[in-house]
Formats: sequence, structure tokens, C-alpha cells
Amino acid sequence: MPTVPSDEEFRTYNQSIISEFRANHGTVSHPPFPILLLTTTGARTGRQMTVPLGFRVDDKGRVFVVGSKAGAPKHPAWFHNLRANPTVTVELGDSSYRSRAVVTAGEERDRLYRMVSDGTSAYEQNTDRVFPVIVLEGVPTPA
Repeated sequence: MPTVPSDEEFRTYNQSIISEFRANHGTVSHPPFPILLLTTTGARTGRQMTVPLGFRVDDKGRVFVVGSKAGAPKHPAWFHNLRANPTVTVELGDSSYRSRAVVTAGEERDRLYRMVSDGTSAYEQNTDRVFPVIVLEGVPTPA
């Protein structure tokens, strides 16, 4: 079973991706899929926290993300933050948008999740946790 990176490994990796994203107008050499930067406000600290996330666009043109945290047993910190304060900032390419993060549930969550996984990913094998799916309202469909 694959191991989940430590919090420090996540921070180091994320910072390198964030730096490359901003230096190259939203383009990164890895991971090999489109990413955005999500900035949330800390639920306890009130500090701004930015993370790079893979995203998808659904059949309605809505941008959404999944809180997998590489299959860690707990949800990512950014997910807890946006539940406490759903107003977030999304950087996509050269643009930045204020957004409202909406946590999906039930059939809507399942439908969106099936767009990114067939249920057999290594991340899913790491945990019994159900990965949250979050729609980022107000973010335009990328070109």
C-alpha cells in the first residue's frame, strides 16, 4: 500500500508547485494535469493558506476539486478551513477569483467524484475516508 506523505513533505512539495505556477502564469511541469491555487482562511488561526489542487469541470461548466490528501486518514486542512469560511480565492492561469466553496453531498457528490475516479485509485486504497468534493462557485470555466 502506498504511503501518505508527511505534512512537511506536503508543504515542501506544495510550495514548489505554487512558486512554479505563479512564475509561469499557471503552467506547471508536474503534476501532469491542470491545477489551480486555492487560498483559504485558517479556521483557527485566521491566516491565509494556499494549496495547489487538481481540478475538473463538470457538464454544467462548474470548476470542482476533491479533498483526497493522497489518501491520508484525515481530510486536508484546507477543507476544514473552507467549511469554517467558504469564501476563498482561486488562482487559475493568470487570473484570480473570489469564490464560494460549496461542499457537495449525496448523489451530486458521487456524480462529480465519478468524473475523477472509478474508485480504484491508490489514494482510495490508503483510507476508508470518503473524499469530499467541492464546487468553486464564481470561477469561470477555463478555456
